[in-house]
Amino acid sequence: MGAASGLLRTAGVLLGVLILLGVPEAVRAAGPERAAWYVNVGGGAGWSATMDKAGRNRDTTCSPNRDCGGRTVAGFRWFQDLVPETGRTFGIAAGRQVGRLRFELSATQQTHPVALEFIGITYLDGSERAPHVVDSPYTSRSTNMVDELTTRSLSVNVYRDFPMPGFRAIPYLGAGLGITYVEVSGLYFHSDYSCREGRSCDPPADRYDTVKSADLTDVVPAAHLFAGVAWHLSDRWALDVKLAYRAVGDLAHRSAYVQHEFPGLTFREAVRGIRQGSVLLGARYTWADGTTP
Repeated sequence: MGAASGLLRTAGVLLGVLILLGVPEAVRAAGPERAAWYVNVGGGAGWSATMDKAGRNRDTTCSPNRDCGGRTVAGFRWFQDLVPETGRTFGIAAGRQVGRLRFELSATQQTHPVALEFIGITYLDGSERAPHVVDSPYTSRSTNMVDELTTRSLSVNVYRDFPMPGFRAIPYLGAGLGITYVEVSGLYFHSDYSCREGRSCDPPADRYDTVKSADLTDVVPAAHLFAGVAWHLSDRWALDVKLAYRAVGDLAHRSAYVQHEFPGLTFREAVRGIRQGSVLLGARYTWADGTTP
């Protein structure tokens, strides 16, 4: 997990620091006006870093228009980049404010259209693939694509408010830890074989057709960092502008080919480097202890 593990540790340390900073104020906040429940709903734009996607299988044969150089292969590896476009994000949270600390449970969904860029393919042991056989009677055409990256996160967050006397706007910092359901949807690969013009093929070319279609999914740990400003319109209502950063663990998925020369052959895919940012405009509603929501 690499950088994700580092951010998990960083978020854990920040959670502890925020709690320690707010404890003295929370201890003094005995009155109901300093302890309250709240809900928050927001949405906005999201960004994601380019991700590394790698796959592998245990296909021990060479396609008919490639040469294994007389060697026995154990399978193949392929490498791609996933390049997300600007996406959309939505979040909802419920929490408890005590003094300058806020503790909340939040659920967030972020979605990005994704483009796939092919990097290369090797044998399973990492050695370079042999060149095409020039006199092969077979030719092929491949299609490779994905649709969207979606993350659905559930996290426990802690915020520390920094009120300024005479100002309705209150800046804050926060951190959170939780789990994220990651989905790379619409993964599709189709390698279509045919005979070269004027050549005969034995066995028939369509024997080697390969189809891969799957939604890659996994549930992984995630860490969150926040910074924002809440503009208090009244005792109960506030507008909230929040910047969020999320580091998500690596996705790992296994599926079977839809069509392959060897029925039942499986492939594994991994997506690494899932780092997301977002800006959310939200509305927060607060009610103090002993009052009606």
